[in-house]
Amino acid sequence: MIGQRSETKQAVVIIPEIYGMNQYIYDWVDFFRERNFDSFCVDLSQKERVYQYTHNCEAYQAFIDKNGFMTYQEIEIDMLELRKDYNKVIVFGSSVGATVAWRLTENPNCDGMIGFYGSRIRDYLDVSPVCPCLLIFPEQETSFEVRSIIPRLNQKDKVDVHVLAGCHGFADRYGDYYCEQSANRGLDMVNYFLRKID
Repeated sequence: MIGQRSETKQAVVIIPEIYGMNQYIYDWVDFFRERNFDSFCVDLSQKERVYQYTHNCEAYQAFIDKNGFMTYQEIEIDMLELRKDYNKVIVFGSSVGATVAWRLTENPNCDGMIGFYGSRIRDYLDVSPVCPCLLIFPEQETSFEVRSIIPRLNQKDKVDVHVLAGCHGFADRYGDYYCEQSANRGLDMVNYFLRKID
Protein backbone atom coordinates (compact mmCIF):
# COMPACT_ATOMS: atom_id res chain seq x y z
CA MET A 1 0.00 0.00 0.00
CA ILE A 2 1.06 3.53 -0.75
CA GLY A 3 0.42 6.03 2.03
CA GLN A 4 1.60 8.92 4.12
CA ARG A 5 1.12 9.20 7.87
CA SER A 6 0.25 12.27 9.90
CA GLU A 7 -0.90 12.84 13.49
CA THR A 8 -4.47 11.72 12.84
CA LYS A 9 -5.93 8.53 14.28
CA GLN A 10 -8.17 7.86 11.27
CA ALA A 11 -7.11 5.92 8.19
CA VAL A 12 -8.81 5.08 4.91
CA VAL A 13 -7.72 2.28 2.61
CA ILE A 14 -8.50 3.37 -0.95
CA ILE A 15 -8.97 0.58 -3.47
CA PRO A 16 -9.06 1.98 -7.01
CA GLU A 17 -10.63 0.81 -10.20
CA ILE A 18 -8.77 -1.37 -12.69
CA TYR A 19 -7.04 1.69 -14.14
CA GLY A 20 -4.68 2.17 -11.22
CA MET A 21 -3.60 5.27 -9.35
CA ASN A 22 -5.00 7.93 -11.67
CA GLN A 23 -6.15 11.49 -10.97
CA TYR A 24 -9.62 10.32 -9.96
CA ILE A 25 -8.06 8.32 -7.11
CA TYR A 26 -5.74 11.17 -6.12
CA ASP A 27 -8.82 13.40 -5.86
CA TRP A 28 -10.24 10.93 -3.32
CA VAL A 29 -6.94 11.02 -1.41
CA ASP A 30 -7.32 14.81 -1.19
CA PHE A 31 -10.99 14.47 -0.20
CA PHE A 32 -10.16 12.20 2.74
CA ARG A 33 -7.13 14.26 3.77
CA GLU A 34 -9.39 17.31 4.07
CA ARG A 35 -11.51 15.24 6.47
CA ASN A 36 -8.55 14.29 8.64
CA PHE A 37 -7.88 10.79 7.29
CA ASP A 38 -4.53 9.33 6.34
CA SER A 39 -4.99 7.58 3.00
CA PHE A 40 -3.39 4.29 2.07
CA CYS A 41 -3.87 3.30 -1.56
CA VAL A 42 -3.83 -0.23 -2.92
CA ASP A 43 -2.50 -0.50 -6.46
CA LEU A 44 -4.53 -3.15 -8.27
CA SER A 45 -2.74 -2.70 -11.59
CA GLN A 46 0.32 -4.62 -12.70
CA LYS A 47 3.64 -2.91 -11.95
CA GLU A 48 1.93 0.22 -10.59
CA ARG A 49 0.82 1.10 -14.10
CA VAL A 50 -1.91 3.61 -14.87
CA TYR A 51 -4.16 2.51 -17.72
CA GLN A 52 -6.03 4.83 -20.02
CA TYR A 53 -9.81 4.40 -19.93
CA THR A 54 -9.73 3.17 -23.53
CA HIS A 55 -7.62 0.18 -22.39
CA ASN A 56 -10.28 -1.23 -20.07
CA CYS A 57 -10.00 -4.81 -21.38
CA GLU A 58 -6.23 -4.90 -20.82
CA ALA A 59 -6.61 -3.27 -17.39
CA TYR A 60 -9.31 -5.73 -16.32
CA GLN A 61 -7.22 -8.71 -17.44
CA ALA A 62 -4.23 -7.40 -15.47
CA PHE A 63 -6.46 -7.08 -12.39
CA ILE A 64 -7.75 -10.65 -12.78
CA ASP A 65 -4.23 -12.00 -13.39
CA LYS A 66 -2.88 -10.30 -10.28
CA ASN A 67 -5.44 -11.82 -7.85
CA GLY A 68 -8.74 -10.30 -8.80
CA PHE A 69 -11.34 -10.13 -6.07
CA MET A 70 -9.21 -12.29 -3.76
CA THR A 71 -7.00 -9.24 -3.24
CA TYR A 72 -9.04 -8.52 -0.13
CA GLN A 73 -7.02 -11.21 1.70
CA GLU A 74 -3.79 -9.25 1.23
CA ILE A 75 -5.47 -6.02 2.31
CA GLU A 76 -6.70 -7.67 5.52
CA ILE A 77 -3.07 -8.12 6.57
CA ASP A 78 -2.38 -4.44 5.86
CA MET A 79 -5.46 -3.41 7.84
CA LEU A 80 -4.26 -5.41 10.83
CA GLU A 81 -1.03 -3.39 10.74
CA LEU A 82 -2.91 -0.11 10.37
CA ARG A 83 -5.03 -0.97 13.41
CA LYS A 84 -1.89 -0.68 15.56
CA ASP A 85 -1.66 3.05 14.81
CA TYR A 86 -5.23 4.11 14.04
CA ASN A 87 -8.43 4.12 16.08
CA LYS A 88 -10.56 4.02 12.96
CA VAL A 89 -9.85 2.24 9.68
CA ILE A 90 -12.35 2.49 6.84
CA VAL A 91 -12.21 1.26 3.26
CA PHE A 92 -13.24 3.06 0.10
CA GLY A 93 -13.47 1.63 -3.38
CA SER A 94 -14.73 2.34 -6.87
CA SER A 95 -15.90 -0.33 -9.33
CA VAL A 96 -13.79 -3.47 -8.75
CA GLY A 97 -12.27 -1.63 -5.79
CA ALA A 98 -15.74 -1.31 -4.26
CA THR A 99 -16.27 -5.05 -4.61
CA VAL A 100 -12.92 -5.78 -2.97
CA ALA A 101 -13.83 -3.30 -0.20
CA TRP A 102 -17.19 -5.04 0.25
CA ARG A 103 -15.38 -8.31 0.89
CA LEU A 104 -13.45 -6.60 3.70
CA THR A 105 -16.58 -5.63 5.64
CA GLU A 106 -16.65 -8.91 7.56
CA ASN A 107 -13.23 -8.12 9.02
CA PRO A 108 -13.30 -6.79 12.61
CA ASN A 109 -10.57 -4.28 11.72
CA CYS A 110 -12.91 -2.54 9.28
CA ASP A 111 -14.87 0.32 10.87
CA GLY A 112 -16.74 1.40 7.75
CA MET A 113 -16.96 0.91 4.00
CA ILE A 114 -17.83 3.23 1.11
CA GLY A 115 -18.32 1.81 -2.37
CA PHE A 116 -19.15 3.47 -5.68
CA TYR A 117 -20.62 1.28 -8.45
CA GLY A 118 -19.32 -2.06 -7.22
CA SER A 119 -21.18 -4.08 -9.83
CA ARG A 120 -19.53 -7.37 -8.86
CA ILE A 121 -20.95 -7.10 -5.36
CA ARG A 122 -23.77 -9.06 -6.98
CA ASP A 123 -21.47 -12.11 -6.83
CA TYR A 124 -20.91 -11.68 -3.06
CA LEU A 125 -24.37 -11.06 -1.67
CA ASP A 126 -23.71 -13.57 1.11
CA VAL A 127 -21.26 -11.12 2.75
CA SER A 128 -22.54 -10.02 6.18
CA PRO A 129 -20.87 -6.72 7.14
CA VAL A 130 -19.85 -6.11 10.75
CA CYS A 131 -19.46 -2.37 10.07
CA PRO A 132 -21.55 0.42 8.53
CA CYS A 133 -21.50 0.40 4.73
CA LEU A 134 -22.48 2.99 2.14
CA LEU A 135 -23.10 1.53 -1.31
CA ILE A 136 -23.78 3.89 -4.21
CA PHE A 137 -24.83 2.41 -7.55
CA PRO A 138 -25.72 3.97 -10.90
CA GLU A 139 -29.14 3.46 -12.43
CA GLN A 140 -27.54 1.96 -15.53
CA GLU A 141 -25.04 -0.89 -15.64
CA THR A 142 -24.26 -2.71 -18.87
CA SER A 143 -23.68 -6.08 -17.18
CA PHE A 144 -26.75 -6.45 -14.93
CA GLU A 145 -29.94 -4.85 -13.62
CA VAL A 146 -28.91 -2.83 -10.55
CA ARG A 147 -32.30 -2.88 -8.87
CA SER A 148 -32.29 -6.69 -8.87
CA ILE A 149 -29.78 -6.79 -5.98
CA ILE A 150 -31.14 -3.90 -3.92
CA PRO A 151 -33.70 -5.98 -1.93
CA ARG A 152 -30.98 -8.40 -0.78
CA LEU A 153 -28.67 -5.57 0.22
CA ASN A 154 -31.45 -3.71 2.02
CA GLN A 155 -31.99 -6.78 4.23
CA LYS A 156 -28.54 -6.26 5.78
CA ASP A 157 -28.65 -4.20 8.98
CA LYS A 158 -25.52 -2.15 8.49
CA VAL A 159 -25.88 -1.40 4.76
CA ASP A 160 -27.17 1.87 3.33
CA VAL A 161 -27.83 1.57 -0.42
CA HIS A 162 -28.48 4.36 -2.94
CA VAL A 163 -29.06 4.34 -6.68
CA LEU A 164 -28.19 7.57 -8.48
CA ALA A 165 -28.84 8.73 -12.02
CA GLY A 166 -26.18 7.89 -14.55
CA CYS A 167 -23.91 5.09 -15.68
CA HIS A 168 -20.99 3.22 -14.16
CA GLY A 169 -18.33 5.88 -13.62
CA PHE A 170 -20.67 8.81 -12.94
CA ALA A 171 -18.45 10.16 -10.12
CA ASP A 172 -15.24 10.29 -12.19
CA ARG A 173 -14.91 13.78 -13.65
CA TYR A 174 -12.19 12.54 -16.00
CA GLY A 175 -14.27 9.78 -17.59
CA ASP A 176 -16.85 9.68 -20.34
CA TYR A 177 -19.78 8.97 -18.01
CA TYR A 178 -19.33 11.79 -15.51
CA CYS A 179 -22.64 13.11 -14.19
CA GLU A 180 -22.03 16.21 -12.08
CA GLN A 181 -25.37 16.14 -10.29
CA SER A 182 -25.01 12.50 -9.22
CA ALA A 183 -21.33 12.95 -8.37
CA ASN A 184 -22.22 15.84 -6.04
CA ARG A 185 -25.05 13.86 -4.44
CA GLY A 186 -22.62 10.99 -3.90
CA LEU A 187 -20.14 13.32 -2.19
CA ASP A 188 -22.90 14.62 0.07
CA MET A 189 -23.74 11.02 1.03
CA VAL A 190 -20.10 10.23 1.77
CA ASN A 191 -19.79 13.35 3.95
CA TYR A 192 -22.93 12.39 5.87
CA PHE A 193 -21.71 8.81 6.26
CA LEU A 194 -18.35 9.96 7.65
CA ARG A 195 -20.05 12.25 10.16
CA LYS A 196 -22.41 9.45 11.20
CA ILE A 197 -19.63 6.95 11.94
CA ASP A 198 -17.47 9.54 13.71
